[in-house]
Amino acid sequence: MRVMRRAGALTLATATAAAGVLTATAAPAAAEVVEPFAKRYDESLYGDFKTIGNTVLDCPTSPAATAASCKETQQAKGTKNNNNFVERRIDTAGLTGTFDSSTGQVTIPPGARVDYARLFWGGNAGTHRFGRTVRDICDLNREGNKPVDPAPGDPLTTSPVIRVGGGAQSTVHVENAVRSPDATQGPHYYTAEADVTDAFQGAPTGSPVEVAVGNVWAPSGQGCVGGWSLTVVYKYDGPDEQYAPDRRNVYVWGGHVIQRSTKSRAAAPNGSTTVPVDGFYRTAGDIHASTTAFEGDWNTKGDRFLVDGKPVTEPHTGKTDNFFVSEDDGAVKPKYRNNLSIDAKAFEVPDGAIPVGARSAKLTFTSTGDVYVPSQLALSVPVPDLRVTKTASPTKVKPGGKLTYTVKAKNISQLPYPGARFSDDLSGNLDDATYNEDAKATTGSVSYTRPKLGYVGDIGPGETATVTYSVTVKDPVRGDGKLLNDVDVETPRSNCDKGSTDPRCAADPVLDIPRPPVTVVSSPARRTVQACGSTTNTITVRNPSRHPRVGATASWPVRPGGRPVASSGKVTEKGSRYVWQGTVPAKGKVTVTQKVKVSCTPGKVTVITVTAPGSNCAKTRRGGDDPCTSAIRATRVQGRPAPAQGHPGQRSGPRESGEERHSASDELADTGSSRTLLYGGAAAALCGLGVLVIVAARKRRD
Repeated sequence: MRVMRRAGALTLATATAAAGVLTATAAPAAAEVVEPFAKRYDESLYGDFKTIGNTVLDCPTSPAATAASCKETQQAKGTKNNNNFVERRIDTAGLTGTFDSSTGQVTIPPGARVDYARLFWGGNAGTHRFGRTVRDICDLNREGNKPVDPAPGDPLTTSPVIRVGGGAQSTVHVENAVRSPDATQGPHYYTAEADVTDAFQGAPTGSPVEVAVGNVWAPSGQGCVGGWSLTVVYKYDGPDEQYAPDRRNVYVWGGHVIQRSTKSRAAAPNGSTTVPVDGFYRTAGDIHASTTAFEGDWNTKGDRFLVDGKPVTEPHTGKTDNFFVSEDDGAVKPKYRNNLSIDAKAFEVPDGAIPVGARSAKLTFTSTGDVYVPSQLALSVPVPDLRVTKTASPTKVKPGGKLTYTVKAKNISQLPYPGARFSDDLSGNLDDATYNEDAKATTGSVSYTRPKLGYVGDIGPGETATVTYSVTVKDPVRGDGKLLNDVDVETPRSNCDKGSTDPRCAADPVLDIPRPPVTVVSSPARRTVQACGSTTNTITVRNPSRHPRVGATASWPVRPGGRPVASSGKVTEKGSRYVWQGTVPAKGKVTVTQKVKVSCTPGKVTVITVTAPGSNCAKTRRGGDDPCTSAIRATRVQGRPAPAQGHPGQRSGPRESGEERHSASDELADTGSSRTLLYGGAAAALCGLGVLVIVAARKRRD
């Protein structure tokens, strides 16, 4: 589900809130705020919105005179309203398993896609309080009114279904469902909402698309109302000359306010409900708006809708003293001029309201005659649009060199952009470079508060504000070797809003850092270790130069023992080799230590040869004093007999537990020229000495 992006709940100003439990003689509050209006959607885009709706109730079919009178009322004739008729549920959409339904249609402009769609529905909750008595009726508290026939389920939990075009029928997830408190005097109402954007995935564009909605909870009965409205927001990826020449900011609100007549109240103006609208900048373009409300009566005057205190003209009657008349845009089945249930329509903002340059407005509901329940508002205003690009020159710089950044902010709209504001965070530069305090702008002003450079200024239609500044790369480089930084436009409506992934919002010049050679030494703590024993091997990578060696690597074969541990950088195991990667600081070193277990076969040699590009160990070598190779020989454990000798290259006995299998190049065979010869010679000498002693003793006895 899409989350409304920038704004939270709006403050809803009303002079008279719900008064709690009322006595039988108390007049109902003029405006009962069951749920304050809150933003459901707020987005700047190339596109706009459309609102449609329809009822799910219709006139009675008998008696004939009553049915005819009701049909006349649906044609906006006569003097009657829904209160005069027993309304009944209808099912006209051809959906599966529904107890009521109706259809409408909406046209999405060619090539656009639906960015957001929200369904609103509601009507009578089927109860009415008069004093201490609650009856199962919708409206007039007359003796003889029959109890309503409620729809299946409950008004707050029953989920409508929707079908868009030739798509599948789907059940919506109920959100923001509220109803009048039981203590509220008069008829009780409910409203609910749902995000139905997914239902429009793949919907055709450029021609009318049927929208079918069913299972809207509505009671059948005297004066009952029930229906739905749908607000669809469409967008393009960029300006469209015909359908979206300029960027617009689109807002959608939802709420539940019972706006009652103030005729009987002494202070009529205090019964109005005002919704503040802000977060935009009013330009000379057209403003678009729509609203949804239940229970508006065509033949009851006194309800007005005002923008900045100026009354809005009802788009179908041309009047300003009766705005809510149960008229819906986009209705198909049924289609009546007066549907007796719901207003769901676009309207024109009156001249003088929301003047050019305004950043906020007030939308006000009031009534001196009718009772109605507003539940939805939508508004779109044209807004200027910035296209930001950032470049760096040169694209490749050496330590000690100068790097110049250029940020261009072009107003690509036909509207002025006052107070454009963006920032450039230099945090990613200052570890490797120094800001030269030389920022300037062709229009507007720039400032610098470490680590951010800021711009603010007015940019006219088609004009470009250019900001330039430079940094000097440190020599030697001591940071991460990266000079990437991004522009964030802090005022709305640009390609570089916070979190943007547009590559034009960033410059990433290459820092041409010298790659000084490094020296590598691999050395064991002991070169001879008793068979099956262990020792520590240390690989040392040194950088004698005054520049860090960034991206250095070294690799060596995996040997039995512990995992290598690096003083900096990272060691990973890739197949049969360990690989270290990291930065060797200027005139510094990195060490990698590993506990290595030698062979359990005396005389076998464990070989560790290091390969490191750009070093003295660039190629694998072997031999005597090679610093790139560690050779660790397994020696015989004292007091144990020597293993039987087999043929060269063959084992003379079973492999000892824990001994790893290695190739001949990993372990070097013992030549027998050291301790074996020494022990053999000593034994021979001792034997000879014993013979001489025995001979001498015998001569003495003789």
